[in-house]
Amino acid sequence: MSRLPSFGAKERVRVVVADDHPLILEAISAIIAEQPDFEIVGTAEEAGRAVDIVAKAKPRIVVMDILMPGVDAFQAVDEMRRLSPGTDVIFLSGAAHDAMVEQARMSGSIAFVSKADGTACVIDAIRAALEGEQYFSPSLRDRVRGGLSSPLRVLTGRELEVLRYIARGFSKKEIGGLMHLSVKTVDRHATSLMAKLDIHDRVELARFAIREGLVSSET
Repeated sequence: MSRLPSFGAKERVRVVVADDHPLILEAISAIIAEQPDFEIVGTAEEAGRAVDIVAKAKPRIVVMDILMPGVDAFQAVDEMRRLSPGTDVIFLSGAAHDAMVEQARMSGSIAFVSKADGTACVIDAIRAALEGEQYFSPSLRDRVRGGLSSPLRVLTGRELEVLRYIARGFSKKEIGGLMHLSVKTVDRHATSLMAKLDIHDRVELARFAIREGLVSSET
């Protein structure tokens, strides 16, 4: 007598969580792990480490703090996409300024969750992402519908990355190493930043980036 085929359980959604605050990392990982159809396949406290995990684990979803040590979050997302094209990124932020939300949208991130809205929103964001839908947590929706306003709209993605690194105190040589650019190219981006924003030195660029929420004032 022939044996009927056996079917295993449905494969769970593989998720990586990255946040430089251990308590938040633990809380978000815990609520995701409680879902029977989700599986945590890695956690990281630096964006560069998150990239390494994605390269090996090929998760379906990455939930990542937008302000993390080391590699810039948006540069990390570019590298993740190159290494794992099927991975969607959900950004988290404690201070969701318009400039930050707008760049997250420009980067192709499928969701943006304000930490002020609670960890349950992360589950809603993941489920929306799995359906191919863009998601913004409740406190952000009216702002997004009404149109985000930021002077950073005139900048390119590369210029924004350079601006954040400058604001975090990296030298042009260090920025070049992190972004895989020559010092001359970094200098060209810095010059363009100053011209577009009508700012004339690195200190003022850093202050501007902090005011716009691109980096933490504690950086």
